[in-house]
Amino acid sequence: MGHTYLLLGPEKGLKEDFMKTIRSQVEPCDVSRFYGFEDFEAEFYAQLNNNDLFAAHKLVVLDEAQEVKTADRVKPLVQYIGHPSECATLVITSTELYLNQAIMKAVEAQGKDYVRKFYEMFESKKNEWLSNYFRRNGLSIDQKAIAAIIEKVENNVQDFENTCSQLIIHIKTILGKSSVTYDDVEEFLSHTREENEFSLFSYMARGKLESALECFHTLLRTKEAASVTSVCASRLSTYFRRALSVQMNVARGCGMGLRFGEDNSAFTTKYFEGDRPITMPKDREVYRDCCNRYSQKDLERILVTLAEYDIRIKETGMALQPVVMEKCIVDVVCNKGRHTRKPEFATMKTSL
Repeated sequence: MGHTYLLLGPEKGLKEDFMKTIRSQVEPCDVSRFYGFEDFEAEFYAQLNNNDLFAAHKLVVLDEAQEVKTADRVKPLVQYIGHPSECATLVITSTELYLNQAIMKAVEAQGKDYVRKFYEMFESKKNEWLSNYFRRNGLSIDQKAIAAIIEKVENNVQDFENTCSQLIIHIKTILGKSSVTYDDVEEFLSHTREENEFSLFSYMARGKLESALECFHTLLRTKEAASVTSVCASRLSTYFRRALSVQMNVARGCGMGLRFGEDNSAFTTKYFEGDRPITMPKDREVYRDCCNRYSQKDLERILVTLAEYDIRIKETGMALQPVVMEKCIVDVVCNKGRHTRKPEFATMKTSL
């Protein structure tokens, strides 16, 4: 009989390793992947319940399952988990540590082994892991270089390993070089960094206008321009709204601690309906810096401004949308949500 696995948490590398283990147990199989933020239901349940003439078994993956929240989407998923198809194995994943309680309880009813949580690497282990990885590949690395990797690369084994393996290949092309320095890391990452909407938010949250504009133009170069401008303002609204939630939790006495044992309830306490815990340490740092730079009034004003720009972008021709988005970024970073004043030009008065 098919089973359902629930793989939770931000650690992608170990999660992918476990996914390979599941796949090895059901090979040969066809693999289908769906995402919780899409309207996936029709094809999803068809894949789970219909026998395949060309494969003995099917592995169906539902990623970003934290987006499955409404009753009309949760109920059929819970019903399927309780009565699974014999021809399919379902794997539900999320970067968060908790999902809708009904979904979690349905999977837990199969047994504790079917729910796995993959936590980020502890701070004390990162230095050791990185140092050993380079040493195994015949290179030494100084502490400043290690600190730069930890600061700029997502905190999971998969991203560490992918970045470091590419960096090692690059370093070994340099004749006679056997050690990795801070400058090596900075130069390499500046040319290979993959930007996204949250990267843009992180620069704006910290008041880095030049980096924010550079990030925006990188997105324009690497993705379809129309999709970038239409998504940016709405995504930024989501991130700044979450920052407002953190700010309001702080006003109620919650802490923004980043170290183990410190009060971090500002990141985990729900203030608005739909708020989800901020679990990743690097994300918490971004939201903390945002709340330190912008007051509650600033964040409220920024949200109004972003909503106005979202409408303006949709009403503007495609050629001018990037210009409008640039002005939005300037208004948020430089003016904390206040609109830039229109330039005043001298006028020549004539006398009759």
